[in-house]
Amino acid sequence: MKFLNFKKVLCLSPHPDDVEIAMMGTIIKHCNTFFDILCLTKGGSMGFDKTNDADRRAEILSVWYSLNCNNIKLNNSKYEYFEETNESGWIYHIEKDFLSKEKYDCIFIPTRDDSMFEHRYVNQFGSALCRASLISLIEYNTISTLSTWQANLFVDISKFYGLKLESLKKFESQQHKPYFHKLVLDSFHNNFQCSKKGLNIIEKFKFIDLYC
Repeated sequence: MKFLNFKKVLCLSPHPDDVEIAMMGTIIKHCNTFFDILCLTKGGSMGFDKTNDADRRAEILSVWYSLNCNNIKLNNSKYEYFEETNESGWIYHIEKDFLSKEKYDCIFIPTRDDSMFEHRYVNQFGSALCRASLISLIEYNTISTLSTWQANLFVDISKFYGLKLESLKKFESQQHKPYFHKLVLDSFHNNFQCSKKGLNIIEKFKFIDLYC
């Protein structure tokens, strides 16, 4: 199964675990679409996130290795923190080292309506990266997305949810965070209107630009 008939997509992950929390089930489900995951940093801002002392990028490897997915490629940016360059530096890096080397049908970014400032920062990259190409742009729901954000694409991941929960436990440095608690994750994967229609466990997205 392909995701919206896309052959290859690029997923921008501000921190280790953002893409995994947001769309792991979607990636597993759509095994005929190839997902390049680009982890931009090793964690939160310099001196801000104490869990950066752990090798959080290695935790991503552990997660996907356990899943044995053949439709992903894990990539790390050449930077460890957002503060190491400015917005134009990030755009140049992603264009030069990724977009110029691969043909992507879509770029996934975190939401603009987000309480996490680094998620909002990466959201701004999207329109710049797609400015001259027929590359679709889709926002993915993050654990800190605000209630003002409205999804318009819902992916049923009920068959893969148990597997996703088990895999997320491999982010050992983050298990103390509230958003890794099962009740929070259950709520994150729920939508009232979808539940009425029989879709009880979903991942949420929003089309920004879609080219078919």
